Amino acid sequence: MPQLIVNAKNTEKRIAVIENKQLIDFELFRPSEKAQVGHIYLAQIEKIDKKIDAAFVNLGQEKGFLHLKDLPASFVKTQGARLLVQVNRMGTETKLPLVTGIIELSNAYFVYMKGKSYISVSKRIEEQEKIKLTNIMTEFLEPEESIIIRSEAINLDKEALLHHFKELQQQFSNLVQLSLSRKQPGLIYASEDLFFEKVNRLIHDYQADDIFSDVSFPFATKILRDDDIFEALQINTNLTKLLQPVVHLKNGSSLYIEKTEAMWVIDVNSGHFSGDFGKERTVAKVNLEAIPEILRQIRLRQISGFIVIDFIGGMSDKDHDKLLLEMENSVRAERITTQVAGFSKTGLMQLTRRKKEASLLEVTSENCPSCNGRGHVHSSLTLAYELERELRSYDLSSLDFILIITTESVLSAFLDLGVLNEAPIDWEIAEEAVPFYQIARVE
Repeated sequence: MPQLIVNAKNTEKRIAVIENKQLIDFELFRPSEKAQVGHIYLAQIEKIDKKIDAAFVNLGQEKGFLHLKDLPASFVKTQGARLLVQVNRMGTETKLPLVTGIIELSNAYFVYMKGKSYISVSKRIEEQEKIKLTNIMTEFLEPEESIIIRSEAINLDKEALLHHFKELQQQFSNLVQLSLSRKQPGLIYASEDLFFEKVNRLIHDYQADDIFSDVSFPFATKILRDDDIFEALQINTNLTKLLQPVVHLKNGSSLYIEKTEAMWVIDVNSGHFSGDFGKERTVAKVNLEAIPEILRQIRLRQISGFIVIDFIGGMSDKDHDKLLLEMENSVRAERITTQVAGFSKTGLMQLTRRKKEASLLEVTSENCPSCNGRGHVHSSLTLAYELERELRSYDLSSLDFILIITTESVLSAFLDLGVLNEAPIDWEIAEEAVPFYQIARVE
């Protein structure tokens, strides 16, 4: 059974899911003034765009994007209308936060939604119990109310079920009353309990019974208060690797993962794969064995949006079909909706994954000041040529002294050019990893 590791005693909170001693999922929770997934706002519709069946809403400190299909059927969709919305996806530099008018609240026994009408029951509950619980809860539901019954509800009698359900109904009613007292759009609900709601959702999704934590909370089975729990359970090393582009697989092959402005690209390389069969079968085997790790990396790195996978070429049509079928079967087990669009004409597999939060790379890193996020810097030789051009722009015959600060690699490349040997240059070496030069003083 999967294990949950909860690091909640610090400002930044983390959740790891371990199965068979391998990290299979990871969630990061940081306090922020920006709209977070789960936050509830009083919003006002500023503009309705019928062409895309969506609306732009004012959340107070920022704007949000709302699909009109994500509103209760009874809601009158007009410009200027005020409503409660909940954040489904965090905003990015280029996209507004995605919000929904279907408000979702939860406790240990239910997930309650206002704005839709249906009942769902945990897969862990036996069929006979499902029917019993469904019949009980049907009596309590009002129009445009939905509920997901969690496995923990199986041990409750009818009176206890009603009590915990009424708690969520009352919580929603309190939010409505609070919104009515507000004059301007703004944040209504941003409880710290959102983190533990996320923990409970992961417990439910992975059906985990073994929960390690560094703070006490319901369902925690072992408390490690005095330790860095992620360090003690050797998770930190795995997290460090998630920011590296290369992933090495046990069979000797590897993945190269890169983010571009429009998409994520995953390249599969055979590397040092060891196999004693023909090339076509080797390629098919490497590609098939890469699928579980590809999906694990997508999950751990919180990759979403448009994803292109460049598998190793040279497969037969039969192996292409087999690879596609394996990927389609594998994504069905993912918690976040992932769809396989198939192979392009050039042989690239295309996936789309629903975006809820920014990727781990976006959250934990920023653009390099030297390359501005390109991942490349000028080579030492390129800088040596630039230095030559800049020096020749001076009237060197009238100068007595030039001080140049540079790295050893750029100096070496410049001296190898064998130019401007008579120029009155004094060199100063800088201990920097990135090649650079600077003409610091001219006399």
